[in-house]
Amino acid sequence: MKDRAVIRSVLLSGAAAVSLTVCLAAGAREARAGEAVPLAPQLAQSHAQDGPITLEAITVGARRRAEQAIDVPVSVTVVGEEELKEQRADDVEDLARRTVGWQQPNYGDDPRTAQPIIRGVGTLSTLLSPDNSTAPTLIDGAPLPAFAASGQLLDIGQVELLRGPQGTLFGRNSTAGAISLTSVAPGPETERRVTVEIGSDGYRKGEFLVGGAIGPDLFGRFAVRLHRQNDYLDNDHPGESGIGGYSVGAAKSSFLWQASDRTQVQLTLAGERDRRDTGYALRLPGRNAYQEEPSFRRDMAYATLNVSHELDGFAIKSTTNFTHYKFTNRADNTDGHLFNAAFGLPVGFFAYDNEIAKSTGKENQIYQELRAHSLKGAPLNWVVGGVFAHNDYKEDSEGTSNFFPTIGGRRHVNLTSTSSAVYGDVAYPFAERFEVGGGLRYTHDVKSIDHRYAGTGAPGTVSAYSQDSSRDFDMLSGRFSLSYKPTEHSLVYASVTRGAKAGGYPRFTNNATTGNPENGYGKTGIWAYEAGVKADLGSATTLTLAGFRNDVKGEAIFVYNPATGTFPIESFDLKSYGAEAELRSELGHGFSVTARAALTRAEITGAPAAMSSHVGNTVPNVPTFDGGVGLAYRTPAEGLGLGSESELAASVAYRFVGKREADTANNFTLDAQNILDARLGVTVRNVTLYAFGENVLKETVDQQGSNIAPGVNSVVPSRGRTVGLGLSATF
Repeated sequence: MKDRAVIRSVLLSGAAAVSLTVCLAAGAREARAGEAVPLAPQLAQSHAQDGPITLEAITVGARRRAEQAIDVPVSVTVVGEEELKEQRADDVEDLARRTVGWQQPNYGDDPRTAQPIIRGVGTLSTLLSPDNSTAPTLIDGAPLPAFAASGQLLDIGQVELLRGPQGTLFGRNSTAGAISLTSVAPGPETERRVTVEIGSDGYRKGEFLVGGAIGPDLFGRFAVRLHRQNDYLDNDHPGESGIGGYSVGAAKSSFLWQASDRTQVQLTLAGERDRRDTGYALRLPGRNAYQEEPSFRRDMAYATLNVSHELDGFAIKSTTNFTHYKFTNRADNTDGHLFNAAFGLPVGFFAYDNEIAKSTGKENQIYQELRAHSLKGAPLNWVVGGVFAHNDYKEDSEGTSNFFPTIGGRRHVNLTSTSSAVYGDVAYPFAERFEVGGGLRYTHDVKSIDHRYAGTGAPGTVSAYSQDSSRDFDMLSGRFSLSYKPTEHSLVYASVTRGAKAGGYPRFTNNATTGNPENGYGKTGIWAYEAGVKADLGSATTLTLAGFRNDVKGEAIFVYNPATGTFPIESFDLKSYGAEAELRSELGHGFSVTARAALTRAEITGAPAAMSSHVGNTVPNVPTFDGGVGLAYRTPAEGLGLGSESELAASVAYRFVGKREADTANNFTLDAQNILDARLGVTVRNVTLYAFGENVLKETVDQQGSNIAPGVNSVVPSRGRTVGLGLSATF
């Protein structure tokens, strides 16, 4: 009750959810609609100089056309290329760990299971199917399949975290928000960079980048990254090593052809190779693991082609994407320490108990979008478009279990999804400082399942079962906003948004073991309300405030029923409300500070009668308070005897993530997290040497939780502390 009172008081005082604030300096450059999105905001003066400090305006694509963020009535946090480098954010999960108001827990460091949770809205359990996410990751305008979404942030120029439902402009599965990644656009200037890092637990990373002109109108970039690290979780299982090691390689090429003053073609090709001895590593809180060493492998590649052409009255753009990935996974279904506590059997009983789950899978995606939008300065700002997408997912799995008969047997599952959509959005300025905006999107999805099951003869299960079914979903998404600019450098706005997510069929056919069909799960609907303020306070200081409320109907999730040892799909209704704020300031004399805070209350408003989850329970993995502060310092290093072309840079960032409920029944809470990152570096001409620390206060972090038996809880950990040294050189 105390948490609710705090949140209500903040909402009533006009606080709320936030995007990255923007300083609009007098005379700052404005981007033309259709231009490539610029990178992170740059200081108009050196940090160490005296006198007024200004920031260059940030341009975003939150409404599918290039606009200054201060003009957009959407909560959007922007992280640019330089900030990504400073934070050493190698992948999407790294960035989420550093971003207040954005949770992205996974199951045992398995990148397929990373689950974006924004403003208390998320999938709440492992994904039911490969397109069950609530916040898609898009790369250069094309959404990635959910199992390929948590990838490397290699040669990325800008990240936009869009809060609240984004289905009108960004498509299906955007009920919580969207994560939009923009690659660095190739240009004529030659760029070469090498980065090498070493650190604790065998941490190693090497990165190389080269870019520049290939011909008069053709430019290119190529980047490659290799990094690895040893285990971090001790394993007491005889004959097995620790858990948590990984080895990841990624490569990316981008080409930009400036065909004419009005026509531009950009092609991006990328691939990753991910090898981990991680998996669904359930364990007792604070204990070592006791299980056969898991393994995970994923190979993925994508190609995205963007073609844009500007006509006299409007611009058109085509986005074409093909994505392919495949994976293999092997995990122990039982942890000796955990199941000793749950069932009383000796720990040694679980040494080689044949409780193993194996799976292999692959998915191909074809995505095509064609849209047109107004040009900069048009009396009516608009965008219209159409989308076609087809996804084909196949998985073969094999499980043996004496404790969970329903996960045993062999399964072959083929899930297909075909989606077609048309959308439009307009923004009309009136009375000089007002703007009214709105949009609609109609989506038609067809979901199909073709699966076969062969049992193991376990009691209560059938020997074989098969199913071939399909379902159609028709959805309408929309948004309405009203905004007012009290000054040139401030915005007050309010919006109402309707979002929808299609239902479908689960990739794990739980019902097959009893000879029953998978009826699937229904679509999810959300109504979202938001009011906010963005303001430049002068002296390179910006503040954003906003408040939000989300009402979600029909969020389908996997749950574990300890009484039956099964994993049924249940449908919950949820609500979340709260406030977010951000203050950014360039203090002068080399100092800058960023402070963020988020208050969120997420509750279950509708639950199945047969479940132990009740109306009023807190939604899992959503902290009531999430906040952080970062301090950075830059100054010339001449005083250190390093010459005139030298600089000293230091930064420290702290994030506090409050306690979270572990499951929908609120059986137990996960501990609060105190995350501290630091970096100290010196640059001499074109060489930078630095020391870094990530999550230096904690060796491991508990991300997920599950109640296995009465009074017996389990957690899924992830890596904590890493410290090391790095060197980066440009030439």
